[in-house]
Amino acid sequence: MGLFSVNYQNVPGQCVYAKGGLKFRADEDKLRHYFSPILPRISLNDIIGEAVFWSMLPSALAIWIFPILLYFKGILFALIATLILYLITEIGHLIFYLKPLNYIVFILGNNFLAFIIYLIWAMMLIRSGSKEEVIVLGVWFLFFAFGLGQLILLPLLPILTKFFALPPSDQILRNVGWYYARKFGLDPTKWRMSDEVNDEKQNKEFDERKN
Repeated sequence: MGLFSVNYQNVPGQCVYAKGGLKFRADEDKLRHYFSPILPRISLNDIIGEAVFWSMLPSALAIWIFPILLYFKGILFALIATLILYLITEIGHLIFYLKPLNYIVFILGNNFLAFIIYLIWAMMLIRSGSKEEVIVLGVWFLFFAFGLGQLILLPLLPILTKFFALPPSDQILRNVGWYYARKFGLDPTKWRMSDEVNDEKQNKEFDERKN
């Protein structure tokens, strides 16, 4: 078990829920079959855990960048700039996985730590006479700390589904697995889910009977 390892709950034949509630639409058996080439070297708990923390990247960035921009640039600039960065990061973290960056997310994804830092920013804003900005700061923290940032993506979902075949959590999980496959010198593009393998076998048998 590594630093990112998390426990998960398996719902046979349906899905896996990681600790914290993140859902992956394949159950444990399918995931173990899909990631079987790398499981001798890294556990499924680690793969799922790294996916969980990587999924926090956009919200962690939004939480930590916003108070800095708010203090130095004001409400409007902070809102626009942070939302743009958030959306760019939301799309980007579905495309690639960078483990060194995930170590930073491991720390910055701690909402209790962020809460303490936000209290410090709030006191600084109060001393400068910016009570309105303190309210905005608090609302912003609660919005992203409770995962409501995903609501910002709703208008973009039809576009994202055209570029990504998998839901966000599954896309991230696959990227993490593929990261280790390439690290171990394997070709992950040939990996198949167990149900895909069964479908291919059935289609092959059907074609053979037909011929």
